[in-house]
Amino acid sequence: MPPATDRAPRVRFDELAMFVEVAEAGSLAAAARRLGVPRSTVGRALARLEADLGAVLVTRAAGPSALTEPGRALLARAAPHVTALRDVTAAIAREEQDIHGTLRITAPGDLAQIVLAPLVATFLARHPGVSVEIDASLRMVDLAAEGFDLALRVAQRALAPSSLVAQKLARLYLGLFASPTYLAVRGAPRRTEDLDAHDHVLLFGRHGRGTLALEGPRGHVRVAVRGRATANDFGYIRELIAGGAGIGPLPWHQASADVATGRLVRVLPDHRLSGTTAYMVHLPLRPLPAKIAAFKRMLLTATPRLLVEPR
Repeated sequence: MPPATDRAPRVRFDELAMFVEVAEAGSLAAAARRLGVPRSTVGRALARLEADLGAVLVTRAAGPSALTEPGRALLARAAPHVTALRDVTAAIAREEQDIHGTLRITAPGDLAQIVLAPLVATFLARHPGVSVEIDASLRMVDLAAEGFDLALRVAQRALAPSSLVAQKLARLYLGLFASPTYLAVRGAPRRTEDLDAHDHVLLFGRHGRGTLALEGPRGHVRVAVRGRATANDFGYIRELIAGGAGIGPLPWHQASADVATGRLVRVLPDHRLSGTTAYMVHLPLRPLPAKIAAFKRMLLTATPRLLVEPR
């Protein structure tokens, strides 16, 4: 008997599933035949499970196997969960094989380029029966009225309440960037206080003025800045910065390729601006069509990797 511990034993699902199979089949040999694996594979899995739990679950006598009292208790509680997980994975596999039709998605241009383009290419290769239409624009699309399946949206905080199903994809933080040409002429700021002496490309600025809310090693600081170029599209801002118009804010996914080639330089790299949050939204359909469910799973898995700056 292993020493008592407060930590729950780590149990692998495949071992638990094999135990349930043994209990239902009546013996290790019968379970192995049903699973199409050697009897030794079932035996080793069962032995590992018993070692993890510190209890004998199945007798090893000749003939049919019998459950011990701990084995019967485990079967009563585990079998429904094993069955449910099998059903879920089987349903997902069926969905993946039965996806067809046209998937219509709307998203801001930068998210369409950085997130949707690589994912759609993979999705099309994986599902030959699917077509995908992308509307890359900033307009607020009425999904139901215009026949769209999914939308990517960004918000400073939370999305406004609606009947749509919304899930957070990633929090986007902005860095400050400039071109090497601009920095060669004007010098690189070394402190946040130096930003006031520079030209800036303003995001949503008004009358040539804006405020940068920066997070850095010394906490939060707000800096008033000025600039003659203002825009609400990061692709346009990136080109203005690269052309030497001044220092400007960009999310990492917009700037990373240009930083790698030397076209842009990160300014005050230990500071960042709190940006926006990217969300995925869709109509509250039940059940959710397979094409939407499959692309939604891909979005939830891949978007943080595509959007979030490596720390």
